[in-house]
Amino acid sequence: MKNFSLSVIIGILFSAIGTASLFLTREALTAAIWLSFGNGLILSNLRFKKVDEAGNVVVPPVPKVRLYVGLGLIVMAVLLLLFQVYLDMSQQ
Repeated sequence: MKNFSLSVIIGILFSAIGTASLFLTREALTAAIWLSFGNGLILSNLRFKKVDEAGNVVVPPVPKVRLYVGLGLIVMAVLLLLFQVYLDMSQQ
């Protein structure tokens, strides 16, 4: 657990909430918002250790593609949340 940052732990928590809400409430849009935000946090912040040529354990930076996909998922979560608010307001 010491390898995980706070944002990765929050991402895991949000992903678990999204999965539970999908199974319990069957609301796909709400679950997609939670899962998208949680997975975006995990993708953009999770770092793996590796051993370099000298035998030292190093933590390389997050690859750019994974960072962009994670940020895209977070943006998609915000857009889905705005869409959910629009749908809730239009039904009244």
